[in-house]
Amino acid sequence: MKTFFFPLLISILVQISFGQIENSPPKDSNKTILEADNEVYFDEELQRMVAAPNARLESGPVLLLADRIEYDANQSEAFAEGKVILSDGDIRLLARRIKLNLITGDFNASEIKFGIYPWAIQSDELSRQNSTIHGLNSSLYLLGKEKNEPNLLVRELRWNEEEEVIRAGNISIKLGDHTVGRLPSFSGKTNRKSLQYKLRAGKQSNLGWYLGTGGKWQLGANVDVNADFTGYSKRGLLLSPGLQWDSNGNDSNYNGSVESGWIDDQGDLRGNDLLGSPIDSHRSYIRAYTINRPQENWRVAGQFEWNEDSEVYRDFQRQQFHENQWNDSFGEITYEGKNWTVSSLTRWQANQYESTVEQIPNLRIDLAPTPLASTKFYNTIAIEFSAFRQKGNLGELLQKSNKLDLGYKIVRPFRLGNGLIYSPHLSYRRQDYSMDGPNANRSMGEWGNEIRYEVSGDYNWENATWNIDQIRHIMGFSISHRKVNRMSADQESLIPQIDNPFVELNLRPIDLMDHIEADGLTPYEVVRLGWENQFLTRSGEQTRRIASLHFFQDLYHKKENDGDIAKEFFASLSIQPAPWISFTGQSKINSDEGKVIRNSFSAQFIDGTVNTLEVGYFKYLSFSDQWRLSAKHRWDERKSFHTSIAFEEESNTIPYWQTAVEFNRSAAWTWIISVTGRKGTTKENETELALSTRIFAF
Repeated sequence: MKTFFFPLLISILVQISFGQIENSPPKDSNKTILEADNEVYFDEELQRMVAAPNARLESGPVLLLADRIEYDANQSEAFAEGKVILSDGDIRLLARRIKLNLITGDFNASEIKFGIYPWAIQSDELSRQNSTIHGLNSSLYLLGKEKNEPNLLVRELRWNEEEEVIRAGNISIKLGDHTVGRLPSFSGKTNRKSLQYKLRAGKQSNLGWYLGTGGKWQLGANVDVNADFTGYSKRGLLLSPGLQWDSNGNDSNYNGSVESGWIDDQGDLRGNDLLGSPIDSHRSYIRAYTINRPQENWRVAGQFEWNEDSEVYRDFQRQQFHENQWNDSFGEITYEGKNWTVSSLTRWQANQYESTVEQIPNLRIDLAPTPLASTKFYNTIAIEFSAFRQKGNLGELLQKSNKLDLGYKIVRPFRLGNGLIYSPHLSYRRQDYSMDGPNANRSMGEWGNEIRYEVSGDYNWENATWNIDQIRHIMGFSISHRKVNRMSADQESLIPQIDNPFVELNLRPIDLMDHIEADGLTPYEVVRLGWENQFLTRSGEQTRRIASLHFFQDLYHKKENDGDIAKEFFASLSIQPAPWISFTGQSKINSDEGKVIRNSFSAQFIDGTVNTLEVGYFKYLSFSDQWRLSAKHRWDERKSFHTSIAFEEESNTIPYWQTAVEFNRSAAWTWIISVTGRKGTTKENETELALSTRIFAF
């Protein structure tokens, strides 16, 4: 069950304030027209003009229809009853009876109905006096009242237009005429985003049945606050407050979010964490992210992911956990010049159940390739200082070092004509390590050569369906050679191997300056052949890439102490001729042994709003060999079918599958029947049948 949207009731009530009548009175208040099927007459006793039946009163933008209308010209007031219809140009109301002041906009109506698509409102009484709207027993429906239709009933609603304050009390959640739940009263400013309630319910095997409610409101123009309360039959009550902000100015922007949760876990089988220790009953988590640009050149970013134990986020936020299994906590400040940057980064171990390489701090200066004086030589500089602390799973210090890393590269491209470019370069890199024992250092020199041949061709091919206006094909051939020698070294064998790449799934870097994690840097020589293709088209005034195809093959690769090492083949493909179709793929192979290091591809096909198909495959050494398929088909406006399945080819198992049917009973009510199977992990090893519903979610 998902999300009740209460603020729409508030926004609709704001529109019925008849402020236009007050602020924009009729052009000529004496030109009030009162008509009826019978002759309009003056009632001496009432001191009013009376019109009936099928009475009609028109005064400026106001049009009032009813069985009977009484009009007091001295007070500019109209009294109507019986099938009352009131329109002021922006909104149309139906009522049993109404009293309306044509000058101030004050009114008092009973048995009132009105709507602004897709919402319908009905109230026993609704009135406005002295800039305050008061409502009794106001119900909110989506499109209209039907049998067992979900709706909200607000027993008492008061809105002060001048103070811009709204108060709502005694709020009930109803299915038709039956009350199924209650929401707390609230008050807030209407010039901010109104409070948004939500309600959800369901069942998970490790949590039991759960029921949750919460709200979201705006503290300021750019800051939202939310709080959720969820009760689990097996675990207890989970409190989940959060904060989001997003502010954009002419030269600045700030955005970020904080998500947190706390529970006194009453579960009997909480289990153990990754270290085998029993999980405590008091459990919480915090996840915060932010990216800010105070000025055009400054960038401030940060991330904090802390969990009380290794399982708390997995237990209570399973959907998000699938996308956030690696935790990282850092803060960074960067100043970006025209062609240079200065940055400061700090990374630390937030969770003591997982090992981390801390950098407290990391300082770096980078100069992009820049002409040297007025010559055709281009130089690049990178200077980095890092204080590394390698922490174990229990937070214990395993090893540490302080490293100063300096790199310099100078290159001189020569254009030989006919698209041929020769680019020789020289690079120098020095690393100085400060450790508890003797210090260490080394320096490396690189001699590099690259010959590149680039051609392009234009083709007059147009296709309105694919939004293609001509095609430009840019093709480049390259052969690259890099030879890195050790120039000096002192106590090099003592250098701790902390800052090293975890794995190389993509194209391996070959430039000396491109090895970022380089504690294990040693002399090497490599020759690489490349073939690159790009296909571009025009979309209006812009250029759009519709496809790319790249191939790289190591012809020779030798490394000190390792001799000839595996030569690699790498290919990447991307095709997206239109938003409704795309294909991407990458492959990396040990060409000496024919061993697959990485194979992956994904394809998506969208057929309007009827069909969607996604196919994916990923293989990394022997750790994964998985196909994934997901599809969606919409039978009609009310029914749709979803399915997804994952298949492990090597083990011939299906670790995950799901089939679901979604049925829209009405605009407000959606039923979902699903069967899900999970296999192969400790906590997700089950088959689950679920029946759920979404209310007011569209």
